[in-house]
Amino acid sequence: MLMYNQHPDQYEAPDKDFMIVALDLLSGLAEGLGGSVDQLVARSNIMTLLFQCMQDPMPEVRQSSFALLGDLTKACFPHVKPCIAEFMPILGLNLNPEFISVCNNATWAIGEIAMQMAITIGRLGCVCPQEVSPMLQQFIRPWCTSLRNIRDNGEKDSAFRGICMMIGVNPAGVVQDFIFFCDAVASWVSPKDDLRDMFYKILHGFKDQVGEENWQQFSEQFPPLLKERLSACYG
Repeated sequence: MLMYNQHPDQYEAPDKDFMIVALDLLSGLAEGLGGSVDQLVARSNIMTLLFQCMQDPMPEVRQSSFALLGDLTKACFPHVKPCIAEFMPILGLNLNPEFISVCNNATWAIGEIAMQMAITIGRLGCVCPQEVSPMLQQFIRPWCTSLRNIRDNGEKDSAFRGICMMIGVNPAGVVQDFIFFCDAVASWVSPKDDLRDMFYKILHGFKDQVGEENWQQFSEQFPPLLKERLSACYG
């Protein structure tokens, strides 16, 4: 495909059906093998080929390309991360409802990338909260929005620990979007006891800071389910 794009007069056009089958097969491998697909990706030029397929004029090729990108983002994000600056503009150009399946897969891939970036930012907070926390206000809202929708797991745990450490260093950075943090905290089904304690201290620290009356006014903005869950879990 690369040779055809560079010298279309010298090479036959690639078989698009074969490309789609190959992309779908790779998606299946990434989904089935999970993190174990890392070595396969590391030893190949799959990211370069994927970049080409994402720009193919045939919608079905782009559809399968974006599905593969989403699966690779979930399975081996370190290989996707260096390509994000090149991939994101292409994904943005494909948010066109005229090709609904292409649009859906592009949207899903963007969401997976955003989630992985949010996890990375959270983990940075575990390592160097002093350095990252001054920028908290710039990313806390999309960070919370990205991670509220994933199930309880180790990645989510480490990311939330990092964000709590950043809030501890720079509590003012979360004040403007505190309702989004509350919503993200409420997305947890069963956090570990020490993480639950971190949430409790932040929530009650904010409550004590603003006073009972202001807290009541603030919490009136919460959707009923959020208000009920926070009250039940954190008082």
